Amino acid sequence: MDAKHDNQTQSKYAYTLKVNEKRNVYNFGVVILEPITSRKPVGEFGDGMDIVQCIRKMMDSNKEGVLEVLDPGLPSVPLHKVMHVFYVAMLCVEEQAVERPTMREVVLILT
Repeated sequence: MDAKHDNQTQSKYAYTLKVNEKRNVYNFGVVILEPITSRKPVGEFGDGMDIVQCIRKMMDSNKEGVLEVLDPGLPSVPLHKVMHVFYVAMLCVEEQAVERPTMREVVLILT
């Protein structure tokens, strides 16, 4: 193999890692949304919507809708902590992958 081929392969590999990382961040956001909303990721929203689309729709119509989205069965957890985790999850599921944090950033935000 020549150096040009190696560079192209390395570039594709780096791009693939970046895309996969952002996809993993999105999936992490979905996993976090499930327990704090007590909703399944798909299947209960109709119109082919998933948990992320449903929450976005609720939030668009009512910015205070976050309280309606959260599971009321989380009374032992302080609301400000649940809200913090919710907003981190929403960062993770940003529509544009470049807008999502890295997992390292997510860990820093959550700690």
